[in-house]
This record gives sequence, C-alpha cells and structure tokens, in this order.
Amino acid sequence: MPIEALEGFWRGLLQPILTPSHALALVGLGLLIGQQPADRRVVLLGSFALALIAGLGVLTLAVEETPAGNILLTGVAISGALTALAVRLPDRVLVPLAAVIGAALGLDSPPDVISLVAAYLMLLGVGLAASICLGLVSEGAARARVGWQRMGVRVLGSWAAASAMLALAVRFAASG
Repeated sequence: MPIEALEGFWRGLLQPILTPSHALALVGLGLLIGQQPADRRVVLLGSFALALIAGLGVLTLAVEETPAGNILLTGVAISGALTALAVRLPDRVLVPLAAVIGAALGLDSPPDVISLVAAYLMLLGVGLAASICLGLVSEGAARARVGWQRMGVRVLGSWAAASAMLALAVRFAASG
C-alpha cells in the first residue's frame, strides 16, 4: 500500500523510515549513540527527542522553507564519521549534535495534508516513530560487543557519512 493511501498518524509513523535522509539520520546518530556508555545514551536520546519536539512544534507555526534538510545531512556526515572513528566525545559535543539532528529532522518533516487535525496527527506520528527508531538503532549498536560487530558498526557509520556527503553534493550541484 503506497504511503499516499495513509493519512494522519499512520502516515507520520512511516515518514521517518521511508524518507531516505531521515532514515539515514536515525541510523547515523543511532550508531554513534550506541557507542556511548549507557548513562550517556539516555541523555543523548533525550536531547534528540526534546529537539525533535521543538522542531515539529515550530512547524505548527507555519514557518517558511528552512535549510533543515542540508543541516540534517551535515549532521549525519558528522555523526557517521565520528562513529567510524569510534571516538568517545564529551557530552558538550554530542548533546548539541543530537539536538541539531533532532531539530533538523523535525523541521524537515512538514505535513503534506490539508486538514489541520491530520497535520497534527502526522507530526505526532513522526515524533513517535523517529524516537523509537533512534532508540532501537542505538540499542542494537550498544549490543555490538564482539570485535567484528563493533567493526560492523563503524563500517555502517562510514557508509552513513559517505551517503550523506554524496546527497549533499548532489543537492549543491543541482542548486548551483
């Protein structure tokens, strides 16, 4: 069933998974968060969720188009590169990164429905799905404890970074 057949909340639930840049952001950031100690993961997931709610809330104010898509891809490139390097950074670096990606994902999720109620339900679905997906990816990465599994997380992080950089290059080439 195509996503156009769904409305409101259900459409919002699928949107972060079926929008390539959003799915890439959730994977890239989730892998990075999964490499952190458990107590730091909670803080990073919370920072993402709060910023995501703020970004989705700003959308309800009917803002004009923003550069959120480019910011989102830049955040993915950074988080993917940090994942590939397996670097443990302090919270003063990782919390803002998680927040920027969360806010950008929220701002890059304008509802494409006419009804105001359907738009709010769609935004609710986006917020819920993005938060759950990020939590699942980070938990999966955190459970990678054997050497080859940790290397696989790093490889996926490098692929996320490379994909984000390619997408940014295509966007800038098309606009310039």
